[in-house]
Amino acid sequence: MPPVAQDQVSGRRRRSPLPYTWQRGYLLASPALLVMLAILIYPLGYSFIMSFFRWDLSGSAPFIGTANYTDELFGRQFNQALRNQTIFSVVSITTEVVAGMAIAVLVNGKLRGMRLARTLLLVPPMIAPAVVGLNFRWLFNTQYGLVDALLRMFNLPDIPWLNHPTWALVSVIVADVWQNTPLMVLLFLAGLQSLPQEPLEAATVDGATPWQRFWHIVLPLMRPVIMIALMLRIIDTFRTFDVVWLMTQGGPGGATNLLTVYSYLLAFQAVDFGHAAAVSYIALGMSLFVLGLLYGIPWLIAKRRAI
Repeated sequence: MPPVAQDQVSGRRRRSPLPYTWQRGYLLASPALLVMLAILIYPLGYSFIMSFFRWDLSGSAPFIGTANYTDELFGRQFNQALRNQTIFSVVSITTEVVAGMAIAVLVNGKLRGMRLARTLLLVPPMIAPAVVGLNFRWLFNTQYGLVDALLRMFNLPDIPWLNHPTWALVSVIVADVWQNTPLMVLLFLAGLQSLPQEPLEAATVDGATPWQRFWHIVLPLMRPVIMIALMLRIIDTFRTFDVVWLMTQGGPGGATNLLTVYSYLLAFQAVDFGHAAAVSYIALGMSLFVLGLLYGIPWLIAKRRAI
């Protein structure tokens, strides 16, 4: 074979490995991709179509357009579930972020026993939400629960944790905060340990107090980590179900009826899959809207400052 032809062949061989590797990679991953499409995409599309039909297992499923969405958006039960969801998400996320940052700053210091504390922080996120719900249902039981037993030891009155509308919502928030605050601590601790030390050392030399160093240096530098933590928790609170269902099943009187619990009750107790699918997609749209605001507002502010 002439030398020129060999160069051309070798050149084609040098250019071909990357596309060929991609093709081979997609070919090997295609069974998993097909399974993912079957498990995720098909149910999502099917439930979205279902939300436009009157789907109640009566035999006929007529197309009713957006009636399921308008029924829920102007319905009393949906508005109660939306109010519960808003209170649950705002209080839980605010408490977890503030407490998580405070504990992360404390654990980041060189104090005795901090290694053991960091290890113990891994325990709550590792427990299944169903187990957390059962444990807190026992802890907050009015007759034989540990919390009311401790209150009686100090001659304090019993609190109807799971039987009163206000206290029931407080109880599920406490359970959620207990499980997810350690996750915030771990995220913030990783962010604190990656911060540059030069600005903090310069501020110390200039006589800044610990609070001034935290507020003017640490907090602005930690903003990307805080944004990621907020996004993770917003997504998670809009799909919280296990803990609430095992503690209160949405009661009493719908006081802990979050959007996920309300959708479950519509589907498997009222056997109204059309309205249940509509509630699920309204919740999905709301979570995406909140995430868009969380990401878009800082981006617009930074763009305006750059102009």
